[in-house]
Amino acid sequence: MKKYLLLFLIPFLSIACKKAESEDNTYGYETECDQCDINYVDDLGTTFYVNGHKGAWKKDFPRSVFTEMRVTVTARQSSSNTVSAHITKNGRRLVSQSGNSSITVRHTVKSSGSSKPVSSICGAPTQKGGSCQRKVSGGGRCWQHK
Repeated sequence: MKKYLLLFLIPFLSIACKKAESEDNTYGYETECDQCDINYVDDLGTTFYVNGHKGAWKKDFPRSVFTEMRVTVTARQSSSNTVSAHITKNGRRLVSQSGNSSITVRHTVKSSGSSKPVSSICGAPTQKGGSCQRKVSGGGRCWQHK
């Protein structure tokens, strides 16, 4: 009986481990240049600028969810100034590019879940006096509280 119970539980444990791994991803950017300007998109879609940077630069976003990543590096001096940019996931480089004056590196992060994004909690009052904690797609109420 214990063997069957163990065989039944193993698939559920592996699914839980995979989910935890995907939620702990750290995406980021790395650049190298002699003297350059850097602009990048953060995990909320806001563009940031770093002007007059020298040397190596790194920016990580722990446990963030990205859909589109982009970093641009532009040399401030002559075309002989080499620049490079990288998009990273968990410290490993996913996309890299080098050039002489200006480069842009892009990466689209594939969704690991369903095609419908979960955007909010229902929040409708419940009979026990609390609020409904069901996740809903696109805002509004859950199926029970519509």
